[in-house]
Amino acid sequence: MSDDPQLAHCTARIGTVLRGKWRIDSLIGVGGMAAVYEATHRIGRRCAIKILHPEIAVSKELRARFEQEALAVNQLGHPAAVNVVDIDTSEDGSPFLVMELLDGESLGKRAHRSGGIEERELLRVASTVLEVLDVAHGLGIVHRDIKPDNLFLTSSGGVKVLDFGIARMRQGGSNVRTRIGAMLGTLPYMSPEQIAGGEIDGRADIFAVGATMFRILAKRRVHEGSTESELLIKMATQPAPALRTVAPSVSPEVCAIVDRALAFDLSRRYPTARAMREDIERVLGASAAPHAPTPASFRADVSSAISVDGPTMAAPAPGQAMQAPMVVSVPPQSVATSPQAGSNSPFLMIAVIGSFVVAVLLAAVLFVVRSRGSAEDTRESADDETSQEDEASGSSRTMATSSGTSTPSSTAGPAPTSPTAAPLPARRPAPNGKYRLLMKDGKYPFCVTSKLKYAYPVRTNAEGVKVCSGTPDGPIPIDGLKAYHPSELQWE
Repeated sequence: MSDDPQLAHCTARIGTVLRGKWRIDSLIGVGGMAAVYEATHRIGRRCAIKILHPEIAVSKELRARFEQEALAVNQLGHPAAVNVVDIDTSEDGSPFLVMELLDGESLGKRAHRSGGIEERELLRVASTVLEVLDVAHGLGIVHRDIKPDNLFLTSSGGVKVLDFGIARMRQGGSNVRTRIGAMLGTLPYMSPEQIAGGEIDGRADIFAVGATMFRILAKRRVHEGSTESELLIKMATQPAPALRTVAPSVSPEVCAIVDRALAFDLSRRYPTARAMREDIERVLGASAAPHAPTPASFRADVSSAISVDGPTMAAPAPGQAMQAPMVVSVPPQSVATSPQAGSNSPFLMIAVIGSFVVAVLLAAVLFVVRSRGSAEDTRESADDETSQEDEASGSSRTMATSSGTSTPSSTAGPAPTSPTAAPLPARRPAPNGKYRLLMKDGKYPFCVTSKLKYAYPVRTNAEGVKVCSGTPDGPIPIDGLKAYHPSELQWE
């Protein structure tokens, strides 16, 4: 018997019959919100049934979001979206969806099992996903949780997009209310605007497709962090690294596509799923107008190991994988047969020397920038020590607190406070120097601890005061807190 009560409860359903017609045959997997089973209808039809956990089913909002999956897929009507054929409630009151039973595995599991995803195969998968998203976005549906484990590769060679349960819908989903500032999705694949809890559109899904491709090709996440808070801050404030810098074996054309999909600035990201798909089809050989820069030549080699994120719902978490090699033909020009080979040698030597000089200059610039950053860190540490001494000597004033229940607000905050500004206001937060405001686009979406170990959302309490919500010290008024700017972030 399993030591996990939830798993034991889910396993106990095997052999039972739902609503007198669906016999539960086996447990496929268990996720945070639901369990997925293989079942057989009394007329012999096999299917997959997703049953919401009882403790989740007590929430009206989560029940509505679960049922919304059927509504979203029904509106979509795309063959590459998993088909939902029925929705009902079990005898114990748990909602369930009846879906087509898929034969195959998730993209993440494939990357683990087969030693990687060949570059062109990944492009074909992404093209199908973007086709589904193009239709969804046209209907006002944003998926919000595209990731390797929600992309299913069927044994017949098809692709299915799973889990529209947290999709944002323009129509038909009015019974689902997402609180301002709430984050729905899987953190390593969420766009900066999605993390900040602001308004999102289809470009959030485009970012997630880019993050999924980045993960498979680079064998790492877009950003890495030792804690969830550190990862959250990086995803919300730092642009993705250029794919070419972490995966030099990936073809430059594919790197250009992924880099544009992951653009931090919305205006530089692909405007639509269709535009990104056209670039992918162009690389695969279709004739479509390019939307991303086109390098002259490219290649792809074997890369290092990768671990892919586990699922939100049901699929088992995949482990590490290797990318299979891909060779792209580029017309060679032999030195022996080229009539200009001899005359180009001096120019080649000049180019090599010039590249070396540029590298030296860049290293010097980097050294100067780091030196200045170290000096800023030293001054910041001195400020913190002075603040702590002030508190020890009794100079800090009592923190103003509110007993009202905090409610969500927009990410907008007060004007940034300069580290070298005049003395702090009379109402000084305590403990002094422990919390800072993380600045993004002139706003403060998060409060962070001085070592950036923990992040807390900025909310407005019942009295209209902006506070760091959820801190161990209670609601901390953000007035007077120093600001962190993304360019000054230093990690332990």
